[in-house]
Amino acid sequence: MPEPSSAAADDLTLETGLFGPLVLPGAAARAEELRTLSARAAVYATRARGEGTRRAYRSAWKAYDAWCQTLGRQPLAGDPDSLALYAVHCADRGLSVATLRVHLAAIQAAHRLAGIALDLRDPRLMMVLEGIARSKGTRPRRRAAAAGPDTLRLMLATRRAADTPLGARDRALLLLGFGAALRRSELVALALGDVEMVPGRGLRLLIRRSKSDPRGNGQEIAVWANPAEPAVCPLAALEAWLRFRRQAGDLAGAASDAERPLFVGMSKAGRLNAAQLSDKAVWRLVKEAARAAGLPDPERFSGHSLRAGLATAAGEAGADLAQIMRQTRHRSAEVALGYLRPADLWRNNPTRAIWEAARGSAPGTPPG
Repeated sequence: MPEPSSAAADDLTLETGLFGPLVLPGAAARAEELRTLSARAAVYATRARGEGTRRAYRSAWKAYDAWCQTLGRQPLAGDPDSLALYAVHCADRGLSVATLRVHLAAIQAAHRLAGIALDLRDPRLMMVLEGIARSKGTRPRRRAAAAGPDTLRLMLATRRAADTPLGARDRALLLLGFGAALRRSELVALALGDVEMVPGRGLRLLIRRSKSDPRGNGQEIAVWANPAEPAVCPLAALEAWLRFRRQAGDLAGAASDAERPLFVGMSKAGRLNAAQLSDKAVWRLVKEAARAAGLPDPERFSGHSLRAGLATAAGEAGADLAQIMRQTRHRSAEVALGYLRPADLWRNNPTRAIWEAARGSAPGTPPG
């Protein structure tokens, strides 16, 4: 992959937290104004996008920048024609329509940071994108496997006992991630003060900020305890983890520990530290547990499997769309409906009524 070309004398290089250095052609005369804009880029990167989105945007921009260099094109030219050609390049490489849209969103975000207009509704670009969508289809190629209750039991059985720090943390991560339908970034962002034990009921969680609540209004989630099955009880798992969490050095002598992270890292010896657990640790945990449990196609499991498992199980248990969206905090009914449809294929299906009616009308046919 070629290295980006050197900036010309009248170009300006902006350092951004989201995309790294951005080279603006012929912008040296606007240096002061644009460097002020660059200083605000860090705020944009940390507050306007989640960490997963930032990683995806950085990767997408790097790919687009490299492609532009191979053709001698300027990546920050605000040119829809370049994007149309790039879209064709991505489609020919096998990128899905959903991934291509992420690439385009990243490229537009980079232009906005640099103060350069880029119209993604340009007629030629939209025509190319429509042609790609019609040719390839818009359905995602592969979804994360849903970790429902039965799968979750198998995964939990592979973890260490709850009387060890690692075992207690793994169990609490899996059961809270499932019960509250949390994204992995939301799970590791929980603070000690965000989780409340409600006697006779279970847990109440405060999700301070999320993909569906980027401005941090806060959303509360209830998770029922499962006392009949202690090994698969979110409340019991959290209590076991908190016994170790309260022994951590960062809490010793603290006047208030409510703001400290609920889930933290630990050494190989099981010694807890004060650092918030990485969301990648959740991804690794789910994959490792799926492999250890001998689940088919374990590579399909990811951090999203816990959230998808709750939504899918809720649909199979007869929950309606509003109930699922309240727990998952989906903003799009269309996305949430995707979890209901597998259950709806069988619930109240007309062919069942047809066969039952046919059996009932056949002479000598015993009841089904």
